[in-house]
Amino acid sequence: MSENPEFTAHWLSDAEIPLASKFYRTYKFRGKARRHDPCMVIRNRQQQIIACGCLRKLTDSQLLTGVTVVPEYRGRGVARLLVGDMAKAFDRHTFTFPYRYLVPFYTALGFVQEEEMGQPSAIVDRLLTYRRQGRDIVLMRYAGNGSTRSA
Repeated sequence: MSENPEFTAHWLSDAEIPLASKFYRTYKFRGKARRHDPCMVIRNRQQQIIACGCLRKLTDSQLLTGVTVVPEYRGRGVARLLVGDMAKAFDRHTFTFPYRYLVPFYTALGFVQEEEMGQPSAIVDRLLTYRRQGRDIVLMRYAGNGSTRSA
């Protein structure tokens, strides 16, 4: 759990997962938290959830999903705190599908863009499904904080 004077980050217990789903519904985010999938939240001083992200466990990988911050807290480092703390649970089999405009943000946090070929089928299948829905997303894999991919 990370703390700073304004925000705290912690993983939800299985019993608390419905709080993440309620958060997503409240802010009209498409995400949904599932029991047994790790979800982290950021709370403000009043203990209100202001950000959430989940790790979807797949057979041979995991997918960072549902990263969102309440609009009035955006631009204050909350997403960086959230993903940075979640990174303690990342490995080289952790993927995410950010919108294209968010690639620099995820790159700064240790993700690298990847080609679809050779990636786990569960990841590629989801990626292609989301793209068919019209989402302008890219495939990124966690490579470590501050890492860059060599050509």
